[in-house]
Amino acid sequence: YTIKFELQYRLNEMKVCIIGAGVAGLINARYLRECFSVTVFEATPNIGGIWLFNEDKEKSCYNAMYKNLRTNLPKQLMTFRNFPHDEKLLTFLTHNEVQSYLERYCDAFSIRDLIHFNTPVISVMPEINNEDDRSTKWIVETSKGKDVFDAIAVCTGRYDNPHIPAIDGLENYCGRYIHSKDYSVPEEYVGLHVLVVGAHASGVDLTLDLFEHGVHVDISHRRPEPVALSSEIKQFNEPYKFDKDHIYFKNNETGFQFDAIIFATGYDTNLDFLHPQCLLETDVLPRPLYNFLINPYHPSMALFNQCAKIAPFPFSEYQALYFRDVLLNKITLPDPNDMIESSKKLVQRLPSQPLKYQYNLDLSQFVYNQNLADICGLKLDGENDMAALCDLYDTVGQDRAREPSKYRNKEYKFFDEDKNFKMIKDWNIKKI
Repeated sequence: YTIKFELQYRLNEMKVCIIGAGVAGLINARYLRECFSVTVFEATPNIGGIWLFNEDKEKSCYNAMYKNLRTNLPKQLMTFRNFPHDEKLLTFLTHNEVQSYLERYCDAFSIRDLIHFNTPVISVMPEINNEDDRSTKWIVETSKGKDVFDAIAVCTGRYDNPHIPAIDGLENYCGRYIHSKDYSVPEEYVGLHVLVVGAHASGVDLTLDLFEHGVHVDISHRRPEPVALSSEIKQFNEPYKFDKDHIYFKNNETGFQFDAIIFATGYDTNLDFLHPQCLLETDVLPRPLYNFLINPYHPSMALFNQCAKIAPFPFSEYQALYFRDVLLNKITLPDPNDMIESSKKLVQRLPSQPLKYQYNLDLSQFVYNQNLADICGLKLDGENDMAALCDLYDTVGQDRAREPSKYRNKEYKFFDEDKNFKMIKDWNIKKI
């Protein structure tokens, strides 16, 4: 099954819309502009997506970034192919260093001139001219008007719509609480007793950021074992109710008071701009998606980086290359019904887990990346070798779990003195 466009269209006249100018949007713009006419719509004044830090959380164009954030993945997993970071940079980058990298990438491939800034997308709707998808057009409405495109790359990410769990009594709680998206600087909390709810990556990092700046902070989570944190940080079970002034934790009838509570409890899907005729369910997870990417009902639409527990730079790059080759008719997709059936299996991958975890890939992301690269005819070696990147990802993950406050003090490198391809550790990097 291939996506056929009317013969009078040459490929470079085919119009592709990219929504978002973050990591996925930029890599799509780089590859798609080589073949097609590309327009990028970005809601904020600059590129970068989640990496564009705005300390003023009162403004409308802010994101989940905060002042002291450093990456929890090594720079080798925060890079695009053949476009390395500065060798002088430490393994775990600051958000400013990631943003600078994206700015440099944008300039190197002349992407900025494709982008319409301060232009949020309001609606995306297919205009179907017959029963198959071969002549589908896409009507895209933005804050500045409407246009029609032949293909759509949705690159809006997963970190825009904060999720605060529905806990009994929270609506009557009079204390101060925020979502981690609203956290910016630890100095704001000095002298306060703070609780962080959630112990995934952001929850642990925020707890450490507060603790290392002298804030009295505790953490609440559902992990069966304590997180490897200082004994000065109390660890509570997950909360199960609030009253006017107190929070209560499971297996504990005592109510506790805090000056501020920060919910590091993730994000909900936010794809409200997709018209129902796109035929995707967008609650919890967007689905069905063939290969975690393609809308099987309208294969000229792709949704990028919808998976969790991934390294988004390489993940989005191989997805972008795959989508480009689909649009070029270099890749023959299965029959739509087969794609739908395949997509349904992706939300049943982890039988014991709820729907929201079915797109968690972890180490299997590297098998996925390699599969897309193989389909696109790419040979991956050197610093793009998937086995080595998988080993690096796994090693860092184990170090993060074992020493969440110290693992970023290490340096991870691929090449030894003989230029053999392997990973080495330098345990002598001083704490920053």
